[in-house]
Amino acid sequence: MVLHFDILRTVWPALLRGTLVTVELTAAVLVLATPLGILVAELRSIPNAAVRITLGILSGIFRGIPPLLILFFVFFGLPSLGITLESLPSAIVGMTAYMAFYFGEVFRAGLESVPEGQWRAAEALGLSKGRTMFRIILPQTIPAALPPFISHATEVLKGSALAAAVAVPELTHAAKQVFVVTYRPFEILIAAGAIYAVLDSALLVLQLYGERWAARHRAVR
Repeated sequence: MVLHFDILRTVWPALLRGTLVTVELTAAVLVLATPLGILVAELRSIPNAAVRITLGILSGIFRGIPPLLILFFVFFGLPSLGITLESLPSAIVGMTAYMAFYFGEVFRAGLESVPEGQWRAAEALGLSKGRTMFRIILPQTIPAALPPFISHATEVLKGSALAAAVAVPELTHAAKQVFVVTYRPFEILIAAGAIYAVLDSALLVLQLYGERWAARHRAVR
């Protein structure tokens, strides 16, 4: 088989547009799912049993359902309830709902790594619960939660390819459209895989620097 990678010079603009959509989708999901994950983790740690049980059940459901099914539910199912979203917003909503509970588990583990005495000491100093959380607890939670968080972030990046199933023009969707026209799937898919590898490597580099920062943070404390 003769490979013709020179065809990439022709199709590169289409792949670049798909890459930008992939980055946009990944960034939007991370920006939305991260604070939701922190909220889920906090709510699962409160004394109210009803809230904790409800969130525990929802977490099990969302983490147990294939993400593609969630995307289909948002894009194809919600219109029957009168809620219609375009393809990209549908993918963002579906993936955010899915990842929020994964991030919730990550941050819950981080919160549980902080000694209970930290809360009691802050309460003795008269600090509010909100100030205690943001000034004392979260700074200690982030170093422990950072490595698994970045690991899940890479899954968001790779999972963004599922959005092609609901017509989001991200990288995988763009690659498919290009090789259907050019009849050169091998070269196009290698190029798309290389782009995903570069983006994933950027997140792994971020994880490396984050782990070093966390190690310094723990050493200082």
